[in-house]
Amino acid sequence: MKINYVSTLALNSSLRAGTLQKQNDLAILQTEISSGKKADLGRELGAFSSRAVSLDAQIAELEQIEVTNSFAKGRFSTLQNGIAAIVDSSDNFIGQITTELTASLNRELLTTVANSAIGTLQSTLNATLNGEYVFSGINTASSALVDYNGPDGAAAKAAVQNAFTTHFGFTQNDPLAAGISTADLQVFIDGPFAQLFDDANWSALWSNSSDQGVKAKISPQELVESPTTATATAFRDATAAAVLISEFAESAINESTLDSLSRTSIEKAAEAVGKLGEEQSKIGVLEGRVEAADERLSFQRDLLRNQLSATTDIDAFEAATRLNQLTASLEASYAVTARIQSLSLLNFI
Repeated sequence: MKINYVSTLALNSSLRAGTLQKQNDLAILQTEISSGKKADLGRELGAFSSRAVSLDAQIAELEQIEVTNSFAKGRFSTLQNGIAAIVDSSDNFIGQITTELTASLNRELLTTVANSAIGTLQSTLNATLNGEYVFSGINTASSALVDYNGPDGAAAKAAVQNAFTTHFGFTQNDPLAAGISTADLQVFIDGPFAQLFDDANWSALWSNSSDQGVKAKISPQELVESPTTATATAFRDATAAAVLISEFAESAINESTLDSLSRTSIEKAAEAVGKLGEEQSKIGVLEGRVEAADERLSFQRDLLRNQLSATTDIDAFEAATRLNQLTASLEASYAVTARIQSLSLLNFI
């Protein structure tokens, strides 16, 4: 007759292996319950784990675009506010110059009004957002408009004065300037003076802005470009109107010619206001597109998150039940192990 035997070492080894496995399972389960996610997607999902990775990457891309859109909305808002400020300044300029035309022209006051308008243009067009000049297009590190009455505007001021001298043969403060007729001055304004604000001279004398706006990806399939930079005709007209008064109101030209110059300046400013409205409309269209893109992105992101949750999230109720069962099993294993370890042949001798 063969007698089978079981040693306490064999029992201990078996229980130890089982206990270690339960402890490992318990640690994984506790991690899943605290995170709400499967601890090991590769083990749980197998070949389908690539879907979770793909969904997570798509969500990250949409979230990044949403961040980009917030920057774009900030840029557009700054542009809108800046243009509104220039419109208000131009309207004030027109109103004050018009008031002067109904009375005796105060040359010093005209100059003050014009310089105020120039100051508003300079400070507004050089507005920054996150350290970037928003009216400078892709040349975000460069100012959009020189300070005409400051050091960096010296070249522009000299060009205006030289254009006058070259055209008439004497400086604006020369007594001979009093003989300039209204028609002669208009020829100068429509010719040499207007040329100072063409594409080449605007870039050389007045502005470091690019005519290419900053581009932004507002959805996975949609790329937009900021439609407004300081190279727009509206800003050139507003600048020309103010410079015309600032430079020549206190020159030696006669009262009649100054009256004509003032009226021409008002016309240019009024044209600028109309064009500024068009710029605001362009920006408004893009603001609407960004808002619509944000709504689509939010919907897509939520949809993808739901799909990802269905793939990676655990069932909280099931996990709690398993945790209770595993805890009870582990406690039982501890109790059995303690009983086995207390076994000794000495108890039977």
